[in-house]
Amino acid sequence: MNLSTIKLFLIAPILSLLAYSVHAENATQPAPSFQENCVNSWMKKGDEAKDKVDYKDFGEKYCGCAASQKLDSEEAVKKAIQLCLSRTLLHDAMDAMDEEVGLAESKDTDVQEYCEDRWTLIYPKQTDEDKKFTTAYCECAKPKLLDLIKKSDNLTDKQYDEVIDKVADECSSQ
Repeated sequence: MNLSTIKLFLIAPILSLLAYSVHAENATQPAPSFQENCVNSWMKKGDEAKDKVDYKDFGEKYCGCAASQKLDSEEAVKKAIQLCLSRTLLHDAMDAMDEEVGLAESKDTDVQEYCEDRWTLIYPKQTDEDKKFTTAYCECAKPKLLDLIKKSDNLTDKQYDEVIDKVADECSSQ
């Protein structure tokens, strides 16, 4: 799965939401929020997910990120998809690793494992090509995240999140 495949998989929920917002103006009931529509669209793609709760949680975080982006053109939507998928994936992986292993106790194999686990959550049936892409992405992120872990005690939550965003942006643009 290359980045364009990922974009195609994720562009449909956002584009369908843009079309829905036009029709919502004519409705007499309050229209569901972008976040609600995005999560509902996300969940329609989750039939193959092994853990529906984690899948939905990931979708809510992803859609929250997308809702904060400028989505006024197809190019902006594509950029938001790439940015939000990558950022959500690394934030989610780091949160899970912190919760289950603890950042101080985590090793490089943990970082790789949790990163790849998040990819498997959102793409449970990966081809060999997909696995190459996700492994390369996680290998890109691993040394940067390990460095972040070493410095995390001296960072504010905001700084910590910003570093994860930067790593996600760098590794998704490869």
